[in-house]
Amino acid sequence: MEKQEHFRKKEVVVNLQGGQELKFLVAEDIEELITDISDEDKVPCWADIWPAAYGLAYYLWDNPEITTGKQVIELGAGIGLPGIVCAQKGVRVTLSDFNPTAMDLAGENARLNGVEVELLQEDWRSFQCRKLFDYILASDIIFDPKLNPFLGQIFYRNLKPGGRILIAHPDRKVTREFVEDCNRYNLWEREREIWTVELSDTLLPRYDIVINSLEAGLDADPPFSV
Repeated sequence: MEKQEHFRKKEVVVNLQGGQELKFLVAEDIEELITDISDEDKVPCWADIWPAAYGLAYYLWDNPEITTGKQVIELGAGIGLPGIVCAQKGVRVTLSDFNPTAMDLAGENARLNGVEVELLQEDWRSFQCRKLFDYILASDIIFDPKLNPFLGQIFYRNLKPGGRILIAHPDRKVTREFVEDCNRYNLWEREREIWTVELSDTLLPRYDIVINSLEAGLDADPPFSV
């Protein structure tokens, strides 16, 4: 995919519980990055922090199970907020996106916050990584029925035994249906939490973000068909 070398950026401050402050660079004007609205691959969803990413970041920061020694991958990471929050806790983090500009920006944000992460540029439709992770993060990326089966396959192939998949979303119908499909394929939901996110300068001042926590059953069925 063609890289967008030059675009205007602005700094966003994310405040976590306990007084921890993180800083992130995002696109100042997302519209200037749009080159072809008819091509879904070129819509720059990676260029901002969406409400679900805040909700997942708060959840991760407060979760005592997310600790040193764990290995985490964030799929569709964009600027990398949830993954970088994990790295702040001493977790070994891989940030993955198919957009090379997103990977550059995620790396810049990791350095800005003084953490090291691995960057993995991969397309879900041809995902080659076979590394296993304790946690797979999916922040508001399960909204396209054409792509969801590929994500299901990644969940099966890249989750360690006993690992967790964390899916954050603003209660999207298509995401709820995907979680129900996961249950049919023996990726069982263990927890469901609601995290309230209050933001200024957004469409709505308050969002209730659903966090679905899934883990694989002992006798997992074959992966989602694509």
